[in-house]
Amino acid sequence: MARSKRVFCGLLVALVVLSLSAVAHGYNEAPMLKELAEAGKLPAVADRLPTNPQVVQVVERIGDYGGTIRASSIAADSLLGPHGFLMGEGILRTDTDYSTVVPNIAESWELSDDAKTLVLKFREGIKWSDGVPFTADDIMFWWEDIEMNEEIRPAGPDRRAWCPAGEPMKVRKIDDYTVELNFAVAHPLIIKRLAHGYGMAMVNFPKHYLKQFHPKYTPMEELEKMVAADDAYDYWYQMLLDKASESFGILMEPEAPTLDAFVVVAKEPGVIRLERNPYYWKVDPEGNQLPYVDKVVVKKASNITTVNSLIITGEEDFNGFHTSLQNLSTYKQYEQQGDYRILLYNGTFGTEVLIQINQTWEDPVWQEIARDVRFRRAMSLAINREEINQTLYFGLGEARQATVLPICSSFEPEFATAYAHYDIDEANRLLDEVGLDKRDAAGYRLRPDGKRFTITIEYCEADTPKTPTLELVREYWEAVGVNTSLKLISNTLESERAVANQIQVGIHHADRSTDPLFYHEPFWYAPIQLGWEQNTWPVWSRWYTSKGTQGEEPPAHVMELLDIFTEMQTTLDSTRRIELGRELLRRQAENLWVLGTVGNAPYVVIVKNNLRNVPETGWWGWDGYFGYPYHPEQFFFEKK
Repeated sequence: MARSKRVFCGLLVALVVLSLSAVAHGYNEAPMLKELAEAGKLPAVADRLPTNPQVVQVVERIGDYGGTIRASSIAADSLLGPHGFLMGEGILRTDTDYSTVVPNIAESWELSDDAKTLVLKFREGIKWSDGVPFTADDIMFWWEDIEMNEEIRPAGPDRRAWCPAGEPMKVRKIDDYTVELNFAVAHPLIIKRLAHGYGMAMVNFPKHYLKQFHPKYTPMEELEKMVAADDAYDYWYQMLLDKASESFGILMEPEAPTLDAFVVVAKEPGVIRLERNPYYWKVDPEGNQLPYVDKVVVKKASNITTVNSLIITGEEDFNGFHTSLQNLSTYKQYEQQGDYRILLYNGTFGTEVLIQINQTWEDPVWQEIARDVRFRRAMSLAINREEINQTLYFGLGEARQATVLPICSSFEPEFATAYAHYDIDEANRLLDEVGLDKRDAAGYRLRPDGKRFTITIEYCEADTPKTPTLELVREYWEAVGVNTSLKLISNTLESERAVANQIQVGIHHADRSTDPLFYHEPFWYAPIQLGWEQNTWPVWSRWYTSKGTQGEEPPAHVMELLDIFTEMQTTLDSTRRIELGRELLRRQAENLWVLGTVGNAPYVVIVKNNLRNVPETGWWGWDGYFGYPYHPEQFFFEKK
């Protein structure tokens, strides 16, 4: 099988790791584990580590063992909990440059020249947190017994990752530590996918533990008894997926094994408790087994105000989720008293509040207006982005149109400035030209059918300052005669209404604006995703995601966006992929499928002063899985 030269980077980095590992003449471990090993309750540290443990470079110095990281969250048992800095482990990972893919659980990989065959070589001797070896059998269980099971996956495996061209990949076990993935068409972006969530999904299904909940390995009558004994489940597969906590391994049930640095030991009503994984497979350059920190405790807070109170009173050791730039002055005021430092990382949002005008909302008059580019340009020109930046971001953000960030290889400066200046006169002229030139007695514009032209923005509050931004946007749009109302709803309701095409104008924040995610998830610029975060064209997205069996086929100019996206996924020419990305963004700049407000703003990360090895600068956001590139397992508490 021919091999692509560019993918040998995985092998080269692995060789560097091997050489670093060879430097260590022996391995050390945390005192709490050493005691257990000496008492015969754990194997020796060398027997718990793989043949080639991953060597993690420390940020400041070799750390001290011990301590408990305290954090809090409004959703302690979800992504907003420990995942603020403990993002789990995946097959590969994105490096700190937010571009290069490097080894992780897989110590090397080889992608064929035609990008149809990927061979993954796992570190030999990695063990689950209960001491059972991780092998290719776990991958085969994930694929054959989870992804290809019609009861668990009635719609089949994820189309974009595992079924390019609509045909499921084939997975073959070569030996205990090697698997081969075969695709029907070229799938060059699979490497980037495995460095993000898809690479984590593959290793969240320990076969030796989960087979007790699967009918292939356990009689159905026994499973039915388990289901009947727990009111939370109606079907066996609900129980299995709950035990797996498939989205993120760190949320697994306390008895479930994991490959992560920390293991959940207790889920209490108001707190989640985690302890170090005694079989964690990474060491520092001197052979000290990671993590340095003993425990993590995540409290559940009633609201974000409570979280901020814990921060400023010094009761938090780390928080990178519920912080906000709007509270920067408050954080500064209590910085010394709370004994913490404020880090301003680069945020990954191309725009912090992404406005999505639904072109398929079921109102023919609205559709005619919303699909007119002059209308979308007018609504963009009516927004005073610089005022938003100064008022809400202290001038630290950038007034810009919705597009990727400068770090993205497809970025062009003109994409960020397209129709992003404030020009109320031109906005009024374009609205008149569209046919909204008549007004009622209150000064609001009238639709062609004589009804008041009204916009309702439905949204949930998350991640960025949605409400204060939208309150300003409402003022700007009302100033040009567009009656605008805001409707704050729950995340659950927003998800239901967005997918059902019931939201007239929705919002989100434009992550997926850097290289780790833009090329395979350009959600904002083509109708490739049907979900709660996408409100621009749900009916067209449903057509694409259902392979034409539902929804409505998009018009020709939107079909061209899908063609660009498809070629981005399959081209073997990286230069061509970058240009295709630029073309997708160029069409966004011209057509304004979505509207930007303020983006490229810093992100506030709060860190206790004695918590060290935390980078002073970096990137923070979904694109790189927050702290994942920075190896939080090497964070440590400095002893006084």
